[in-house]
Amino acid sequence: MQYPELISLIVGTFELGCGLLILLGLLTRVDAIPLIVIMVVAITTTKVPVLLEDGFWEAVHAVRLDYAMLLGSIFLLVVGAGAWSLDAILSRKYRGSQVHTAR
Repeated sequence: MQYPELISLIVGTFELGCGLLILLGLLTRVDAIPLIVIMVVAITTTKVPVLLEDGFWEAVHAVRLDYAMLLGSIFLLVVGAGAWSLDAILSRKYRGSQVHTAR
């Protein structure tokens, strides 16, 4: 990869920023998209060579955490934030103020 220092800075910033927003439950589905892209790139660039050089079982052993994070991010993309998230709180507040002003 070209410019590894810049890429690692960008990836680290996205991982920390999106991770914090996911913990808060703010823009959860939007935050999951860059994390999915990061995990797909990480798996293809680091684990596919392990598969080709060391075999299937070594690759499966090496990819387990990356795979779990990828599936977790896909889950968050599909399901979204929970009922106690900032997304849900702000949505209820917005809907409540919208109904209140309609009267």
